[in-house]
Amino acid sequence: MGKKSVKDHVDTVVEQLPDASELRDLRDQLVERLPDRAEWLALRDDLMEKLPDKTELLDLRDNLVDKLPDEVSDKLPIEKRQRFRGLRKVAFVGLLTAGIAGVVAFFKARSADQPTYTASTYTTPGRPTTSTTPTTPTGDVGATGTVTPPPTV
Repeated sequence: MGKKSVKDHVDTVVEQLPDASELRDLRDQLVERLPDRAEWLALRDDLMEKLPDKTELLDLRDNLVDKLPDEVSDKLPIEKRQRFRGLRKVAFVGLLTAGIAGVVAFFKARSADQPTYTASTYTTPGRPTTSTTPTTPTGDVGATGTVTPPPTV
């Protein structure tokens, strides 16, 4: 005989399949063996306790990568963790804020230096701004700050 055709393969596979009642019995046996929900949660909790947390796993990975020769580690798709990455971000934000504050302070100081309009108080020389009579008291000043007039002769 020659090669088997696809039809022959399909027929043999179909003949080997169990019938529907056998499949239902197998499903029922499997369901009976499965643990209930409480057991699943307990198993999950046990497994989670045994696993290391993400930072520990990353540290283990980084230590292993550091131990590899440079030729090998350069070919890995894992980038080595850069130190101070978070600190660089904070420093950048701080410098940016300081720069903006400096520019604002510069323009605020510059606008304060520009004179605003005020009425002129300039008087030309030779023209007195007050009367020619002296305003200083001439007489004895008492304890209460009152001036007694000078005696008239």
